Amino acid sequence: MSKLFVSSFRLPASSSSLTACRPCLAGPSTFARRPFSLFSPSSERERHVLGRITPKRIAVPRSAIENGQFPGYTGTGAGAGAGAGEGFTDPSLPRRSIWRPLVFCGLLGGGGYALLALYTNQDTQKWADKLGGSSWWRKGQSQPSDREIQRAKQLEGARTAQKTLNTLPKTLSFLPNFLLIPVLRTYVMASEFYLNTPSAQLAPMGLIFFMSNVFVWWKLRRLEPSMRKWWLHRPIVFGRARDEWRNCVTMFTSTLSHQSLPHLAFNSLALFSFGSAAYSYLSSSPSSPSLVTSTHTPHFFAFLLTAGLFSSLGSHLWTNIFRYPILRKALSHPARISSPQALMSHQGILPSLGASGAIYAALTMTACAFPDSNVGIIFIPFVSLPIGMGVAGMITLDLIGLIRGWRMFDHVAHLSGALFGFVYYRFGREVWQWTREKLGAVPRGSGLF
Repeated sequence: MSKLFVSSFRLPASSSSLTACRPCLAGPSTFARRPFSLFSPSSERERHVLGRITPKRIAVPRSAIENGQFPGYTGTGAGAGAGAGEGFTDPSLPRRSIWRPLVFCGLLGGGGYALLALYTNQDTQKWADKLGGSSWWRKGQSQPSDREIQRAKQLEGARTAQKTLNTLPKTLSFLPNFLLIPVLRTYVMASEFYLNTPSAQLAPMGLIFFMSNVFVWWKLRRLEPSMRKWWLHRPIVFGRARDEWRNCVTMFTSTLSHQSLPHLAFNSLALFSFGSAAYSYLSSSPSSPSLVTSTHTPHFFAFLLTAGLFSSLGSHLWTNIFRYPILRKALSHPARISSPQALMSHQGILPSLGASGAIYAALTMTACAFPDSNVGIIFIPFVSLPIGMGVAGMITLDLIGLIRGWRMFDHVAHLSGALFGFVYYRFGREVWQWTREKLGAVPRGSGLF
């Protein structure tokens, strides 16, 4: 028979130890008199009785702790470590990630905003030079109007499409006629749709097309590790400073990423509806004289960029400032047996993705700009309600979810996006015009007449 080792118990070897251990055993006294034998009781020495559990205390010199021989201990003084695990931490635990995300969002948001404003100025100047300076039919204006530029761009696009259509049969001459004809018809339909669709609808549709491609990338098993690394934001980072900088990139890429089809469908529908209304509001001038603008699409993308970064940053800072201390206390407890990932999931600190924060900003700005409009409920057809009431109800639901600790949605990102939309409604168009003027845009002035 193989031997059985019981490491944490002291087994008395004589019957005299049995009497001393009797008060410590549970149950009737007859159980205490029964020997616990591991072998055949041929001799008295081979009889073993289950005895008292005696924990051993090992004295640790204080100088050993102070000299760093126990790096997990961070308490000092006589009362350090008196509580359950209060003085013990794991040096591998992550630090609070605050200043790096702030720097990243400031540089990317501010830099992208300025670059898009600069592109608007350059495109406007290019078309103004094509159309010439002051003319009598412009009613004394020194620069062409926005509508005149839009008409010129549409005519130029039509000429380019016609030229491409004339050369396309020769380019695709290797195709049989039953394939060439559908290709040409498809090109004509796509060109007419692009030329005749307003920019307020084309811009959200282009963004939806890109998000759909990212969704397809999620479904490719070969790309899944890369997608989890670069298109999914984790508010808590286990690693070095380089990993924290890399994690900042996902604060932007995660706003364009959707892993499930319902999530993509709902956000796409909301972006197309409220994004078009937000585009129309951003197209209007906040003051007079206004700046000549050949396209308002860069302003729309600049708004969504800064709104998405602001909502991601708000959610990230909320986790690191308010929720991370609770998680760190659980991770640094010496009696912890769960993995850090399991404790993060238990605390509801999960990765996030989606364009909901930017869409909330567009929704809030639309509600402030067009308070008399109504919105419908997708789950209840033929039912509409004032947009202000709908936005107030959604914000209230997110506040309740934040207080109650619901984990289905990122409520802090939603609330941050709603706050950004309200602030941009008050000051956004003025900031955009001021940025363009600082980058060289000239207000529309008077001409010869």
